[in-house]
Amino acid sequence: MMENYIIFGVGFYFLTLVLSAFLAFFGKSFRKATILFVFSNGAGFLSAILFFLFFSKEVFVFAKFDGFFHFVPRLNFLSALFFSIISGVSCLIGVYSLRYLELYKETYNPRVVQFLMSFFVLGMQGVLLSNTAFSFLFFWEVMSITSFFLVFSDKKEESIKAAFLYFVMTHLGASAILGGFLILGQGSLMFNLDDINIASQNLSAGFLNLAFLLFVFGFGSKAGLVPFHIWLPEAHPQAPSNISAMMSGLMLKVAVYGFILITLNLFGIPAWGGLIVLALGLLSGIVGVLYATVERDIKKAFAYSSIENMGIIFTMLGLAIYLLALGRHQTIAYSIVAFAIFHAINHALFKSALFLSSGVIMSRVHTKSLEMMGGIAKIMPIFSLAFLLAILGSLPLPLFGTFYGEWGFIRNIITLIGETNANSNEIMSLVVILSAVALISGLAIFAMIRIFGISMLGLPHNAHMEKRKESADYFLTIPILILAGGTIVFGFLAKFIITNTADFIQSISSSVSGKLSFSMNVSSLWISGVIILSGLSVYIFQKILLKNKKERSYHTWDCGQSIDATMEYSATAFCAPIRFFFLTFIGRKKIMQSEPIIETNPWIRKYTFSLSIRSKWRNFLYSPIEKGLVLLARKLCIIQNGHIQYYILFLLFALTITLIFAL
Repeated sequence: MMENYIIFGVGFYFLTLVLSAFLAFFGKSFRKATILFVFSNGAGFLSAILFFLFFSKEVFVFAKFDGFFHFVPRLNFLSALFFSIISGVSCLIGVYSLRYLELYKETYNPRVVQFLMSFFVLGMQGVLLSNTAFSFLFFWEVMSITSFFLVFSDKKEESIKAAFLYFVMTHLGASAILGGFLILGQGSLMFNLDDINIASQNLSAGFLNLAFLLFVFGFGSKAGLVPFHIWLPEAHPQAPSNISAMMSGLMLKVAVYGFILITLNLFGIPAWGGLIVLALGLLSGIVGVLYATVERDIKKAFAYSSIENMGIIFTMLGLAIYLLALGRHQTIAYSIVAFAIFHAINHALFKSALFLSSGVIMSRVHTKSLEMMGGIAKIMPIFSLAFLLAILGSLPLPLFGTFYGEWGFIRNIITLIGETNANSNEIMSLVVILSAVALISGLAIFAMIRIFGISMLGLPHNAHMEKRKESADYFLTIPILILAGGTIVFGFLAKFIITNTADFIQSISSSVSGKLSFSMNVSSLWISGVIILSGLSVYIFQKILLKNKKERSYHTWDCGQSIDATMEYSATAFCAPIRFFFLTFIGRKKIMQSEPIIETNPWIRKYTFSLSIRSKWRNFLYSPIEKGLVLLARKLCIIQNGHIQYYILFLLFALTITLIFAL
């Protein structure tokens, strides 16, 4: 009986997603399509919840579509976990879009955005339900193509450039994934993804290693790992804020899901493979958090923060792969994978909330620059509370789910360090990993405090800031509040989710047999309870202590001078110590210009100073490649001579070479 409800719910979900897309495309208004989109994702979320309640230990198989390349949609615990997050978050983003697209109807075409958004979600969910390599890649392309068009929704030149950069990187990654699948399937894409372990056992060590490296590049480029991240800080800020939330909060998780699904089922991954993933993760975490700390564009700062969080997740996965390859500490390895998945889920919640918050802020100040923000908390107190919860939810602080993902990883590293059979090199490496994670977490706290303090507190830096009533934007605020509150809920459910996830991860891998004995080192309910009771105690004590005290509100003492926004810390000044200390890792360009105020007096001059943050990866890695490709293209222009006979000859030559390799 319950099985029929789930089948109906998922079927209704996908059918109404397609209907919402065509209703947006052919209808006169986007609102009806967006409302249908909200209800559609709500049905998908409820279906996933029913799966967890009744079928969480099973693989739930839907109807088989023989006509579509043997596509058999199915849910297991892992895919259902990501399925529920994507549908739940998309539902809230749909509510947000009702007001957001109305505000920006002059900038974007709301009907086109809603049309593409529906297929974007369809592509992500299709990847999760796929059972064959072909269907996986098909829906992967749906996800990639729709997000490509969404990036340049405003049709501005910089958006188009960012979109094509994303297009190139995402298809290089897709080509790598295709190559990995072709190696596993020995030229076929029709093999079942559940048979990856068996397929990998039939490969030689060289082909297995090549497939693994292709998957690392393919999924790593989509997840934004350094140095494949060049597209992410460009594309995410240019997209509409509701789409930025989907790309950063949801699409990156599909890459994490794909990497876990494939690599944990590969048989015989060498230990150095885990070290490569570990190194890429640490590099991404450090680079991402450093640029998030100094970036003045609020959406770019959140984009770099996503790179940082993806770095932490892949650091966890890299260490787990290394341990499994050595055949040691397998219980710890599976628990680390569970912590990585849990952190990915929390990232989906708080990063979606942060990008949605950036959209609310930008709708008021009409700029992405932190330097032009400030004072928003005074006119939007409810939104400022929601934004504060989202900021806190992104940090490794107790009570929020993010804390338990990172804390569990740290506890496992400490456990590994304490193992008596660990050699000195391994202990030193683990200490370095522990130190790097601590550094990343500390800088992440600094970066988020900077963003909230500069944007929300103090005096307004923008004379054109809109001061309409906050009640007009409740459709924008409520989804953010729910998403931020979700990080607290996941903090309470941390032990349950992580334990069941670890059990499932062990069950789909053939590395060990038998039941995995796993328990968390810390009770999330106990810590959350202590924090809540402590907070209530402080509040009650304050009320008792100040019961007979009278308070008088008065403006800040200003030493006899009037305070203006120029006297406050700017976003650039706030991060100056970090920028100075990590100067080697952060690219920047300073320009000092001067001009005389009085033509006859060269000593009295007006100075103008500008500072811009530059990507060293782009300058030293991608720019030379770009110049080389442009030079090669110019050299090859000689074959573009306008004679059709030459073009036919080239086609014949290419066809001959293809047939030689095929036969």
